[in-house]
Parts: sequence; C-alpha cells; structure tokens
Amino acid sequence: MERVVTDWDQYHRRVRVSQRFLWTVWRAYASLLRGFSFSGPIKIIELGCGTGYHTMQMTRLYPVTKVTLVDFNASVIEDTERRFTALECEKEFLLGDLFSLELNEKYHIVHSQGLLEHYTPDQRKELIRLHRDLLAPDGIALILVPTPSLAYRFWRGLLEKLHQWIYPDETAISRAEFTQELESSGLEILRIQGCHLMEVGAVCRRRPSPK
Repeated sequence: MERVVTDWDQYHRRVRVSQRFLWTVWRAYASLLRGFSFSGPIKIIELGCGTGYHTMQMTRLYPVTKVTLVDFNASVIEDTERRFTALECEKEFLLGDLFSLELNEKYHIVHSQGLLEHYTPDQRKELIRLHRDLLAPDGIALILVPTPSLAYRFWRGLLEKLHQWIYPDETAISRAEFTQELESSGLEILRIQGCHLMEVGAVCRRRPSPK
C-alpha cells in the first residue's frame, strides 16, 4: 500500500494551534528540562519548528546567543520569523528539507516535537542522528513523540470515526521502541518520561566515546 503523507499546507490552512495545547506541551518540555543547566549562553535549534513556540519559551529559561528554526513549509517560516521579531539574539530561519540540511554549527539544545512520527522507521533513525550530529559537546537533544497510550488511541479513534483525523502518516511510537531508536543512534538517554497522557519525551546527549 502506498504511504499517504500529511498535507501540511492543508493543515496550516485549517488548523489553528490552541494556546492551551501549546502550553500543555511546553509544560512537558519544562519538566524534561528541569535540572539541566549550561555554563554560559547557549544556541538552540528546532527541527520542524512549526510555531516556534517551544524555542521561544526556552529563551526565557536560558540566556541565548542564537536560535535556528527549520521547516520545509514557507508560510510557517514566514509566520515564525514575524513571531520572533522582538527576540534580541541572532536568529536564523531555514526553509528546507531536514534530510538535506547542511549545518556546520553545533547547538546546546537540539529539539523537536511532532516530527519523528510522520516518517518511516529508517527516516526516523536518520532524523535522530541529525539531532545527535548537531549537538555541541555539552549539548542535549530533547525529542517528544506520540505514544500509543489509551488516551492517544481513544482520541485518534474518535477523530478517525468523525473523519477529522488529518495525519495519515502519523505512527505512535512505544516507549520501548523510542528508547531503542535513540540508543541505537548513538544517544545516551538522560531522562525519559510520559507527557500529558499522549506523548513520551526524552532528553539525551551524545554517547561518550569509550576511553
């Protein structure tokens, strides 16, 4: 069967992401980040940035010298660029495909939410390695994905019955599978936990080289 991908142009025309939802996800981010600190100002990159909301919230937690936001949707990048106008640090907005992203820069926080679940297992592993490869030596990767919890299955099943589910390529990822994919991609999990009943999130660093 041919794989049907989410129509993100249609999504951005139809869906207005609620502040309540963004805040709920940000609370999961904040919980995952609790206790992590850096020795100086940091650089942040968000892969598949959407609204850029969570990057903006991080700039209120940490002193930041640069933010980089990446998405393949031009209207998303335009909206996000406007949203970040008042932020007083270096800003970079990249329109393009994550699989052909070429960046030599390294970041203290590399993060994504709502990204990996829209790709095949092999593509997910490639994207996890991208998170890893963008990390500064003391950097952390923070990734959230939907997980097939009872709440997720109920909510998705209801929307599918109502013909309101618009993410045909979304695959919920079990905690065990997520753990395996992170570790096999050269990341060491520092924290992993369930988030707001329907996602699992992890904070990782590049696995130290054996001495």
